[in-house]
Amino acid sequence: MADIFHEVEEDLRRDQAAAIWKKYGNLLVGAALLLVLAVAAHWGWTKYSTNQQLQASADFLGAAATKDLKARETALGKIVVEGGTYGVLARFRLAETAIEGGDKAKARGILGEIAKDGGPDKALRDLALIQAALLELEIGKPETAADLVKDLTKEGEPYRLSALEVTGLAAVAAGDNAKAKTAFEILKKTADAEAAAGSGFAQRADQMLDRLGN
Repeated sequence: MADIFHEVEEDLRRDQAAAIWKKYGNLLVGAALLLVLAVAAHWGWTKYSTNQQLQASADFLGAAATKDLKARETALGKIVVEGGTYGVLARFRLAETAIEGGDKAKARGILGEIAKDGGPDKALRDLALIQAALLELEIGKPETAADLVKDLTKEGEPYRLSALEVTGLAAVAAGDNAKAKTAFEILKKTADAEAAAGSGFAQRADQMLDRLGN
């Protein structure tokens, strides 16, 4: 008797499965196909994206390593037009190229554009400010240099140590030893608090404080 009930139950299951397949078979096949296509598309896009990134990296490294300055500028300019992270890095390299070519004013302009651009990451914009400020010091504009980095001297800013050092150097260049001493004292204290990360800054701060008569 139990065997009969089991056979009937199996028949009912087969009938139900057949009915479900007849009613929803096309949808199930379609859903399965969409899932396969989605997985394939995701894999394809990941592979494409990876290849694009590798190509962008290769293009940037090739352009950045070009020895001829004019050819380097041309190659980097194409990468800048393409935008993205490598576009920003290409602009930094263009600034370095301008310095190599003896045009610090041009380099300062490029760095200033990076700092004002809302596209790059804040860390890159801040780095551009630091580099621009250092160029202003070299050009002989300490007040401008100090003004560029004043917001970066605040607590919590990632480039605070560099900004404090620029501030101190700008004060020295401007003949304001009292302001310079204050800046280097803060720099030393902050660098010591950050241990290994700021050891170089602490050493230079000590040297400047010795020169200032501390």
